[in-house]
Amino acid sequence: MKSIGSLRVVPFAHPQGCCGYLVADPSSKEVLALDPHLDFVHDMAERVKAEGWTLRFVVDSHTHADHPSGAGALAAQLGAVRMAGEKAGHAGVKTLLKDGDAIRLGQQAITVRYAPGHTPDHIVLIAEGALFSGDSLFIGGVARTDFLGGDAGRLFDTIHALLAELPGETVLFPGHDYNRHDASTLEQEKRSNPWLQLASRDEFAAKLAANPPPRPANMDDLLRLNREGVNIPATISAKDAVRFVEAGGAYSVIDVRTGAEYAGEHIPGARLIPLDQLETRLDEVRAVPAPRLMLCRSGGRAGLAKQALGKHHIGGVTVVEGGIGAYASAGGKTVKGTSVISLERQVRIAAGCLVLLGVLAGAFLHPAFMILSGFVGAGLVFAGVTDWCGMGLLLAKMPWNQVAVADAAPAHGGTCAASLPGGCAAGEPAADSCALPASDGK
Repeated sequence: MKSIGSLRVVPFAHPQGCCGYLVADPSSKEVLALDPHLDFVHDMAERVKAEGWTLRFVVDSHTHADHPSGAGALAAQLGAVRMAGEKAGHAGVKTLLKDGDAIRLGQQAITVRYAPGHTPDHIVLIAEGALFSGDSLFIGGVARTDFLGGDAGRLFDTIHALLAELPGETVLFPGHDYNRHDASTLEQEKRSNPWLQLASRDEFAAKLAANPPPRPANMDDLLRLNREGVNIPATISAKDAVRFVEAGGAYSVIDVRTGAEYAGEHIPGARLIPLDQLETRLDEVRAVPAPRLMLCRSGGRAGLAKQALGKHHIGGVTVVEGGIGAYASAGGKTVKGTSVISLERQVRIAAGCLVLLGVLAGAFLHPAFMILSGFVGAGLVFAGVTDWCGMGLLLAKMPWNQVAVADAAPAHGGTCAASLPGGCAAGEPAADSCALPASDGK
């Protein structure tokens, strides 16, 4: 928690680079939540309860294209009012904010500024000694403007208007931070942020337009979620999964099978996180752009993975129905290696061997050995009813299933930056002069 003037600020940093905030007035114990990622909902709600605060407002600074907003879920859970800029058009928003509006926490007034550039609906919040800049000005960078109606010239105007209005000691709280900076002020940014060294609006716009990063992963799905409040489905058909991957969503597929199964056949670009390692690699899961598709051989382990992630309050998880077999049958492209026995077949072989061993030992050695066959049979019935198989989890840990696989899908950064590893921001502008885009001879 940070003290800024008479306010308290609790930042929430996501592995994707997203930043959300709780802004609290300690006198009234009223609090505002800004830009909550769907994965932040539980932690933000628990922090509000632990501090004895009352969540009054939940605000999205703009329409997010790189991650699912948790604004609706958080507001519904704690009975808060949802807010967004008047141009946002988000379903479920109760209050539309205009330039100059004040959001009151007790006696504290937080001022709204219309701040177009990254998107046409963007707003920033100005509190006592603090600027919550959303996706406009970042620590060491600025936002990209090449999609969703962005405008580099307007972003230049927005940033320089804020710099002219606010004192240099104003603390900057950005909507993304891909480099894990601790803090910055506007004065520090004026000195060190390379984008703020560009005094020419035209040069700023030209350099910002040069070499844009990839389009945000799953952007269309995320925009539908954030604008219309459409829920991320619990399951997805194999045919729809093929369309999702072909549209660029391979980096959002998490394969929870064993390394040996993955080496035998996998979706190119999918990330391997075996089921038995899932809960020790949660930040790797969080770094995967939602919707996150859980994949196994037939769907059972993917369902268990969704349950396990739910216990850790990780949202945006969808199970691919029928697993990789159904995916391939639906026309999805896969990479095949050395054929291996699937974990499900290993379970059947092991269970059959144990039942046979129990029967033979009971017939030739002692009837008590028949208990082994009964125990295995009961375990199979339990696995069928609950979809949880202890034998399968045990076999997954066996050495022959622990094949080392070079991860084909490095953690995929956000995409709101122009040339950072992430992507809602613009990286450092090119040192050489950057000409305006060609006019195609017209």
